[in-house]
Amino acid sequence: LISALGITSEAQWTKPPVDLPDEQVLEFADYLFSQQEYFRAIGEYERFIFLYPDDFQAPNAALRIVQCYFRGKRWQQAVEAADSFLRRYPKSSLEWEARFLKARSFAELGKGEKARDEYRAVIADRPGRSLEAEAWYLIGLSYAKEGRWLEADEALRLVESSDSLYGAAKEVQQIVAEESQAKGKDPALAGFLAAILPGAGHFYCGRPRDGTLALVFTGAFGFATYEAFNQGHEGVGVGLAVVTAAFYGGNIYSAVNVAHKYNDREERRQQERLAPYERDNFSQPRPPALSLSLRFSF
Repeated sequence: LISALGITSEAQWTKPPVDLPDEQVLEFADYLFSQQEYFRAIGEYERFIFLYPDDFQAPNAALRIVQCYFRGKRWQQAVEAADSFLRRYPKSSLEWEARFLKARSFAELGKGEKARDEYRAVIADRPGRSLEAEAWYLIGLSYAKEGRWLEADEALRLVESSDSLYGAAKEVQQIVAEESQAKGKDPALAGFLAAILPGAGHFYCGRPRDGTLALVFTGAFGFATYEAFNQGHEGVGVGLAVVTAAFYGGNIYSAVNVAHKYNDREERRQQERLAPYERDNFSQPRPPALSLSLRFSF
């Protein structure tokens, strides 16, 4: 009873939360955003929308939530926040930014096809030439990052010479043309070659030193095994046969593994070549339209 009375007494003396003006709520949210405290900022933007749902800056705050999730690398939440924005503000001038962020979030989730579908939906709605060109550029870049060179080239060709992204698109096309000629290594073929002749799989993958070692050691132990049995040393022969089999099997496994590593290395190299063309123009989402609120500038 005493503790209950204490709780009641404490509740009676608790001060109500300060009722901040809408400008201060938004300014504090923007401050948190500028400090990269994105998840704290989300709470403040949601608070602003809850307290002032009809304020002309509510769409800006809702878009900032999408941006916060995107910058915080919470891609699925960014998609959900973008969907929420589009349902709540279907006629907003910020619609295109929300849709681009949604598509880019899909791409970060590894859902390239969904991202490209979103970009194509934007193009179909004819938002204006600059945004259509940007969508085609990002579609092409998406295909290129997946190694789908033909589709990438076809999409990038739709960026016209009058578009601001034309120069970047031509450079990406050049990378696409060069990388489409690069050939990966087939792990199955590498294993097959190693099985036929120890070391051959490594030579196929451009690892002559490893191939030479595999050939020499497997061959040496194989010859020693033959000599042991030929001279009647069966016990030694069995032991050497086990060692030879281990080297032979390891040679095949290593050749397959080297082929995979070769392909992974090539893919990383390709991604590194393409990365600047995404980072320079699209590393962070654009801010909400300044025509609505100067407080959203970076």
